[in-house]
Amino acid sequence: MMENYFTQIRSANKEQWRPQYHFTAPGGWMNDPNGLIYYKGWYHLFYQYNPEGCDWGSMHWGHAVSKDMFHWKDLPIALYPDQVYDKHKDGGCFSGSAVEKDGILYCFYTSTTYKNGKMIQTQSLALSEDGVHFTKYENNPVISVPPDEIERDFRDPKVLKVGNAWYMVVGASAGGAEEENGEGRVLLYKSSDLFRWDFVGNLLESKELLGTMPECPDLFYLDGKWVLTCSPMKQSTNIKALYCVGEIDFEKCEFHVERTGNMDWGFDYYAPQSFLDKHGNRIIFAWENEWAWMPWFHGWGPTDKENWRGTLSIPRKAKLDEELNLILSPVDEFYSLQKESVVYENCLIEKSKKTIQLNNPYCYSLHISCAVSTEEPGGIEIGIFAKEEKCAEVCVDCSNMMLTFNGENADCYDSGKLSTEISAVNGKIDIVLLVDHSIIEIYINGGRQCISCNVYPEKAQTGLWVRSLQKEMKLEKLEIACAV
Repeated sequence: MMENYFTQIRSANKEQWRPQYHFTAPGGWMNDPNGLIYYKGWYHLFYQYNPEGCDWGSMHWGHAVSKDMFHWKDLPIALYPDQVYDKHKDGGCFSGSAVEKDGILYCFYTSTTYKNGKMIQTQSLALSEDGVHFTKYENNPVISVPPDEIERDFRDPKVLKVGNAWYMVVGASAGGAEEENGEGRVLLYKSSDLFRWDFVGNLLESKELLGTMPECPDLFYLDGKWVLTCSPMKQSTNIKALYCVGEIDFEKCEFHVERTGNMDWGFDYYAPQSFLDKHGNRIIFAWENEWAWMPWFHGWGPTDKENWRGTLSIPRKAKLDEELNLILSPVDEFYSLQKESVVYENCLIEKSKKTIQLNNPYCYSLHISCAVSTEEPGGIEIGIFAKEEKCAEVCVDCSNMMLTFNGENADCYDSGKLSTEISAVNGKIDIVLLVDHSIIEIYINGGRQCISCNVYPEKAQTGLWVRSLQKEMKLEKLEIACAV
């Protein structure tokens, strides 16, 4: 039984910054989610992991399982960097994906090592019959050489089945051995048996869209269209999680892109990966941190004092609207976590701060809905983790139809300030904020836009307030709920 292999029972949250319902590793460093799959009655989550410390190091695959995608049980490390093709202090078992065939779990990953000072990235495979014990394929790597134009970066395989064939997308960089000169590519491979892979071609190539390197590409069918997602490195508009929607001819390796967009406008959302839940919904997790090469990076924060670093987003359910925009909203299972909900209807907010009492000031959800009128412009401002002048501010400007997140005064790690345009839906603006110790997620109009940012408040920063921007303003709904 799966229960026989649990390595740690997670206790009640005692650390200051460790989230309560966002996944974190038991200790050490964590980044990208890997191998997401519903397999033999459990949700399996693998992740990039350095168990030896809170800095990035030789990569392992950490492993946890859950029945509901929120209450996780740790399992033994699934993949160790222990083979000649993946054993190196600056390499290891990089990101990848998982599929099931005939009851067997196939985990594909990028095996990374160095030879004569040059990084060597290949695609490898590990198999499991029980979802706990993994054996690396004896003939690894299954893809040992990239296409000729790829000189450096060649990683993050995502495998999917289309008809009777298996396909794999891999992120790559062409145009030179130096990272800054790269031109992003998403490569397409095909297999009939998951062991032998043939290169089909470049499914997408665009430095404008993909930057120097599209990390963690994903490909899935959703609401009648194909959706490709990735995290472009050093993309010109600094999109960290890109989506492209359109039609694909797999035999010709042609992707006719009809819509592109940003999956999350915040500072901390990277390497999204999707899978199907037990109901057939398309679910997406991502890493809610950032890399040092990002222009807004100001440090990793203080969580290493608690012997952990790295957080995953809550699972988001994906759908396309009529205009092919990707909509991401909290999965239904999240709402079962909400307790002690208090709802205020048609409440009047003034320019002076209205303090909202909280049973748990570090972990709650706030839902605000208001009508938008061109005749009576206005807006609201929300202060999170507030103490005197310290707080993270969310400003919903209904006059200029802008939402601004300002974390500059929230902590000593300078979370930064960002703005995004918003629009009314049926004459209303609907905002949901999820606050979880060191993470703030914002969902605008049912997930038409999302913002994810890290904030590391001091213990005394326990306040929550709202106020009107210009004059008093009526909120159709204000709901506050604890998340336990």
